[in-house]
Amino acid sequence: MILQRYIYAATLVASFIFYLLYSPWFSWYLFVLILLLLPLDLIVSLPGMLTKGILISAPAVLKMNDEAVVKLTTTHTKSFPVRCIISKMQMTGDDFSVSFDVLCPAEKDAQQTVAIDTSQSGVTTYTLLSSSAVSLLGLLSLPIKSGMKQSVLVLPPPVAPSNAMALQQGTHLRPKPGGGFSEEHDMREYRGGDPVKSIHWKVSAKYDSLVIREPLEPPPHSRLVHIMRWNSNLHRDIILGCLRWVTDYLLERQLPFYIRFDDKPQIAEIKQEADMIKFLLTILSDGADKTIIADQIPARFTWVFRIDGGSASQ
Repeated sequence: MILQRYIYAATLVASFIFYLLYSPWFSWYLFVLILLLLPLDLIVSLPGMLTKGILISAPAVLKMNDEAVVKLTTTHTKSFPVRCIISKMQMTGDDFSVSFDVLCPAEKDAQQTVAIDTSQSGVTTYTLLSSSAVSLLGLLSLPIKSGMKQSVLVLPPPVAPSNAMALQQGTHLRPKPGGGFSEEHDMREYRGGDPVKSIHWKVSAKYDSLVIREPLEPPPHSRLVHIMRWNSNLHRDIILGCLRWVTDYLLERQLPFYIRFDDKPQIAEIKQEADMIKFLLTILSDGADKTIIADQIPARFTWVFRIDGGSASQ
């Protein structure tokens, strides 16, 4: 677009000099014709420039060394001629920030792609800083809606922490306060104060003593996975790999847990893998998603598992 403007300006100056040096009517009409190209370009291209838009999309989660791209898709409500769309994109990661221009075709649903670097783990955020629709002759441009962004989480393979045996092995049940229905229960001898309706008469008759059927429930969990901050890209790969392994281990055993980073105040509750992914996308991209913050946090965590990339300790 800058080249077209330089060419137009040089042509306009040359035609004006030609008019001054060569007085016949042809030089005048040539100068006027070139001068009118600017408003003509605006009149022809303005409807299209006003209706153009651009969307950004990318996969939210990838594995290391996967092949994937960020897609910029051109949109418009009506089909009018436009030369192209130029977008300035910023790529921000844990320890870098790069800006570059992307040239997108003007046709509806046309796409331009930017390769995603998946050689290292972490979150990379792609932001459209600005976008402009370029007129048909490339002489004018008009800003269009921008500011959209997309964060991509790249996860390393799961890595078992050095002392994985310290992880909780299962769920310990406790008597359900107030009794009531429960799928899990235990049999024990009757104690003074136990409700009569809890007595299991058939079993009591068999053992010739009063036995009650006591409902059980899992205690409210107060497990915390505490993630230490990494100091290098390789260290980050190891820590996130350990986090993947610990998350899979606990959730397979139906053991929800809380999670936090050493240098971040947010604490989230992880009940499924999607919760962990959402937490990492928000925390590592410095997002402001308040939905990741746990509604109720235990006053005291009775079980803490630390992941530091070298060892994990309880």
